[in-house]
Amino acid sequence: MHSRRVLASGLTAHVEELAHVRSVSLGLLIKSGSRYETKGEEGSSHFIEHMVFKGNEKLSAFDIAEGFDLLGASIDAFTSREYTCFYVRMVDEYLPKVMKLLSEIILKPSFAEKEILREKSVVLEEIKMYLDSPDEFTFDTFIEGLYGGHPLGHPILGYEGTVNSFSQNKVGNYYKRFYSPENAIISAAGNVKQEEFYALTEKYFGSWKKSGSTIKTLPPEYDFNDKEIDRKLEQVHVCLGTEGLSFRHKDRYKLLVMNEILGGSMSSHLFQEVREKRGLCYSISSHADSYSDSGIIFVYAATDREKLAELLEVVNIELLKMKTGIKDKELTKIKQQIKGSYILSMENTTNRMTRLLKQEFYKEKFLDLDGIMAEIEKIKKEDLMEFAERLFVKERMKLLTVGPR
Repeated sequence: MHSRRVLASGLTAHVEELAHVRSVSLGLLIKSGSRYETKGEEGSSHFIEHMVFKGNEKLSAFDIAEGFDLLGASIDAFTSREYTCFYVRMVDEYLPKVMKLLSEIILKPSFAEKEILREKSVVLEEIKMYLDSPDEFTFDTFIEGLYGGHPLGHPILGYEGTVNSFSQNKVGNYYKRFYSPENAIISAAGNVKQEEFYALTEKYFGSWKKSGSTIKTLPPEYDFNDKEIDRKLEQVHVCLGTEGLSFRHKDRYKLLVMNEILGGSMSSHLFQEVREKRGLCYSISSHADSYSDSGIIFVYAATDREKLAELLEVVNIELLKMKTGIKDKELTKIKQQIKGSYILSMENTTNRMTRLLKQEFYKEKFLDLDGIMAEIEKIKKEDLMEFAERLFVKERMKLLTVGPR
């Protein structure tokens, strides 16, 4: 049983009761991501995600870590391009204590200068780790290039220069703009009563003050110019892609199904043709990312320089097949695969909680499992091929290669 309520503070709350489990997954989403960062602020959302765990006037970083451990609760967080999410999984009886502790770290971070200095060093090492990872570097560079300098394409971790510029004042001002109840969503899924959850939310987050800030965004404009980056690597890393769909687009389920057929699994066209039949690479896959007003879809692979031309040729052939060669049999198989994946994911309280957060964030019409299955089932192969014809247009495809020239 699912319900939604907007509290007096402006905080939106969702809860889904699952009486057959003994756990609860709790999540708090803040509309704070890399797309909202102005020049010089890049990396601020991610940095604050780290800093809320570094303590306040009452709790040290160790107190926070030990507090969750003593409750047997597993806490984590991540920053994306459009939001930051904190999530905890616990035994149901500890929900009140977990919500109290979570509210204390989210609502009252101190941003001590010594902690900021220490954490800047940590994040700079994280940036170096990503730069040393060819696949991650290729992903981020491709997305940044495709979005043509729009903030949505900025790296989530920021740049070395911007991270080095962070101070107590700068971090604190950014926090005040984004961390507010009207800019947040809280959800829980598991063995929790709806009214109990709303009462706990009001008790621990009811004093949260509104920021009064208005967050405005502009949709991106795309850049489809090819790019080649020379790096001393053993392989050439490749991204080939184009504009995708926003999270609420009417064709989003077509994109989901087509992406699975193209390169979403080991039985997909790309994996079978490029790796299994020709041995041109170790792994190849396609990815579809959707945001509030835009999206991207791209193919990623890594191969030897001498095999690059053949690999790209085969990829282009498979993209053409999406327009002309989808068969009823494989469509039926993919539908079953996707539906099975959805059903299994709903066995997990964290997945259910996350789904509530995302559907509220993207203002998507709430669909239960049967509703999603119905949307997927009604897709026909003719729908997919017509959709691919509109999506994969030669003049709107961008190619990025990273590796030896």
